[in-house]
Parts: sequence; structure tokens; C-alpha cells
Amino acid sequence: MIRLLCLGDAHLGRYPSRVPLNDSDLSVKTVWNRSIDYAISEQVDAVILTGDMADNTNSYFEAYGALRQGIWKLSESQIPVVAIAGNHDHAVFPALVESMSDDNLRFLGSDGVWTETIVKTQSGKSLRCVGWSFPDAHYDRSPLETLHLSHSDDFTIGIVHGDLDNQAKYAPLKRSDMAAQLVDLWLLGHVHAPKLYDDTRAPVLYPGSLQALDPGEPGIHGPWLITIDQQNQVHARHLPLASVRYEKLPINISNRRRMEEINIAVTEQLDEFAQELIKSNPELRHLSCRLILSGKTELHRQLSTEGLINTEMFDIDVQQCRVSIDKVSTNTAPLLDLHEIAQLNNDPPGMLARWLLELDQEDDHKLLSISREATTAIYKSIGFKNLGEREPDPETLQRLVTQQAMLLLDELLAQKEENG
Repeated sequence: MIRLLCLGDAHLGRYPSRVPLNDSDLSVKTVWNRSIDYAISEQVDAVILTGDMADNTNSYFEAYGALRQGIWKLSESQIPVVAIAGNHDHAVFPALVESMSDDNLRFLGSDGVWTETIVKTQSGKSLRCVGWSFPDAHYDRSPLETLHLSHSDDFTIGIVHGDLDNQAKYAPLKRSDMAAQLVDLWLLGHVHAPKLYDDTRAPVLYPGSLQALDPGEPGIHGPWLITIDQQNQVHARHLPLASVRYEKLPINISNRRRMEEINIAVTEQLDEFAQELIKSNPELRHLSCRLILSGKTELHRQLSTEGLINTEMFDIDVQQCRVSIDKVSTNTAPLLDLHEIAQLNNDPPGMLARWLLELDQEDDHKLLSISREATTAIYKSIGFKNLGEREPDPETLQRLVTQQAMLLLDELLAQKEENG
């Protein structure tokens, strides 16, 4: 049986966003060191690094020293390291190899040329690793165009940093081309969302970022333990060794009539949510949440205009983990009976209520058409073009239109009541 630890996209030198600064427990370096300790304690056959271990903005400071120290520690335990370079650290690994007079670090694919190495495992079986590294910061062709493998009786792992099924400037890869190669397992880097494709003869694994770095990287993060059994079947297990996690938390506040009741609901559900996550993520030290408030409430207008005031008051400690709110989205609705209001014939509230009812039934209502045209014009304007923001998708646009229409309806009804 062969056991490997696989990780990539650590971006050593970067620090997670939306969390307290200068907390060593939350640094990428801490998770890297934790992964090294795990590999040594489990006495794995090899550690495989899939690129972008260093961040290009800080590649020769924290990143270089942390990488070097970790690899030396593995070398002392006689655990080989097989590595490739990604677009961020294409200059780091060649320099690292030159500075280390130790064949424990097997750097593959220098200058964008496929190379291979044989790893002798504790079981006596040989493992063939073939890899390709970024020669520069950008590479807009498929590295597979230059891969020509001969048959081998050894289990073969392909290691490459690239963008799967996406035409991009970062080594685009196609699953169909990968399946055609004489490779038994593909280990990839570049995409920060972990993903295992195990529905083909040769599984494909993106280990994802080692430590979550921003709210766009939710869920479990950490290295993967890969086991290859006697029948060459691959088993992969994600190890939740990361200390930072970003999550969205929906909170239903229906029938809450006072802000104090909403505050209690938020606090209780944050605590319950964190308790559950810590059970499966014992190394968690900071949980950053984006709340989504939903449900029908009399406080809809206040929440939509003011939001939750002073979200820092909800920061809590759950065991060893700090829980904080990064952002609050309001997706509530007022306590209105649209069918009843729609009976108000030619009154503006009646017309708006009927449109809202129609919005639930029609995919291309005139309100959406008008909003879509206006949104497109705004996003194509010079100011928005420079921001590089994408237009909202149809589902998001409908939600925003409905939310604003409900606010307007609430205001129209309030004015109608004030005027008698």
C-alpha cells in the first residue's frame, strides 16, 4: 500500500483576509508546518506539491524560508518531496533546488519540459511521478501537447498546474486529453476549490488551497491523504487542518418582531453552527461568516435600510475558535398579503403587488427586462468596465428586483396609511 500527502496553492507569504492581523495561528505557514508534522507522524511515502506554494508578492521572504525549512524537516525523516512550480512560484523552486544539496526534493518539469522521477515506497513498490512546471507567469497552451509517455508497470502519477476544461492563459487542460495519457492518477494545482473527479479510470484531484484565503474559498481546506491499495485503487481523504474557514449562514427570522429577538436568533445560530463545524474541523481557530437573513418580518424595511448595526457585538468564542460576521445580506420580505393588496385595482400598491405575483410565475417579466437592460448599460459604462465586475446572473437580478419592489410596496402602503 502506498500513502501520499498531497497539497498545493498554499501561497506562503499571503495572509487570510477578513480575519485579525498578525495572528500566527491563522497564517498559511502554520498550516504548512502542521501538514509537515502530519506527514512525518503518519510516515507517508512522499509529499507531493502541486504548485503555487509561494506567493509571487512575497516569494523570497516568508515563503522561501518556510518552504526550505519544511522540506529539510521531511528530509530528516527520509520522506521525499515531489514538486512542480505554478504560475506564482515559477522562479522560487529552481532557486530552492539550487540552494539545497539534497536529492530529497525532486523538482519536476523545469523550463516547461516534462520530466519524471521514481519514488521507492515503504511497501517495496515503485511510484513513477511525471510533472510539468510553469516556465513563466503565463502559459496559454496545454502542457499535455508535449507529454509523450512510454508504458510502465509502475503506478504513474501526473502532476501539473493548470486550468481544467477552461480556455485560459494558465495552462488550459482537457479531461479528455488527460484520460488518453498513460497516467493512473492526476494531481493538479491552480484552482483553490478542492475537487476530486473519481468517475474515470484515472482520478483527477485538485487539492485546493491549503488555507482558505478569502470568503470566495468556503468549506474544508487542508492537505489530502492519498492511499493506493494493492489493486492500484485510489482512495483520497481531505484532512481539515486549516485554521481559517469562511462560510455563508442562512438565518430565518420569520415572526421576529423586535431587533432584540433577531440579535438573539443570530447569536444562538452562530454558536450552534460553529459547534457543529468544530466537531469535524478541530484545528479551526477563526470562522468568518456571511449571514443571509430571510423570512417575513415586520422589521423588513428597517433591516433593508439599516442592516444589522454593529456586527462586532456578535463576535463570540466557541471553544478555541473565534467566530465573526464579515457581511450581512438581507433577503427578507415584509408581512404583506400580496393577493389581498393586488385587489386594489388601479392603486399603485395594487399594480405593484400584481407585478410581484407575476414575477414568481414568469421568467421574463417586463420588470426583469427593463432591469436587465438598465443593468447591462451600467456595467458596460466606462466606470464599471474598469472595475472588472460581472453582471448579476438572472437569479440574482430577480432577487434584487423583488427585494427593491417589496421595499417600494411597503413604503407606498405606509404613505397610503398616513394620508388616510
